[in-house]
Amino acid sequence: MKLTELLTFFRIKHEKPYPYKDILHLWEDDYLMLELLPHENIEFVKAEAKRINNFGREHFDGSGFTDITVIAEKPIKTIEKLIDISEVEKIMNEVGLNKVTQFHTQDVGLIEGEKAPLGFGTKNFVILCDKDGSLLKNISITGRCRHEEENKALINALLSFGQQFNFIAVNWYQGEYYNLIEMQSVEEFVKKSLLTHGN
Repeated sequence: MKLTELLTFFRIKHEKPYPYKDILHLWEDDYLMLELLPHENIEFVKAEAKRINNFGREHFDGSGFTDITVIAEKPIKTIEKLIDISEVEKIMNEVGLNKVTQFHTQDVGLIEGEKAPLGFGTKNFVILCDKDGSLLKNISITGRCRHEEENKALINALLSFGQQFNFIAVNWYQGEYYNLIEMQSVEEFVKKSLLTHGN
């Protein structure tokens, strides 16, 4: 047996399985990048997406960005809509999205139970709800839909939430927004922002 074969055998035989492979990972860079906002912010979103895209073009050197910019303060904040978190929970339960109780983050590691953020989804994606007391402060999505059942549940959740509270979805990565009161627009948002290749 060659030395490389022996080392490979030894590594495989003694490697422990990754303990968090079935737990959703939260990445700091993804926070609020797929964001749900009150519809009244639509003109702000259009202008801000244009500003960010222009900034990106000006600071792209062919292989990466030479500078970064932050998303400006939204004129109408989600918390100003006074949405009780129990109303969000009701929508999520009605469409079959369960509360996610375990997350793994790059800086903390495993977060579970009372320390976990409030989120609804699966081990693959989550609708994250930041709250202030009993009110919804911010709402965003992270992860990917990996099969048709997840896709349908997410679409139904976004459509129900959007129709009840008149919200839009913003993909800040792509500088695009979607009206969450129209099925076709919700489907397009999920397809462009949250589906893995092959779905």
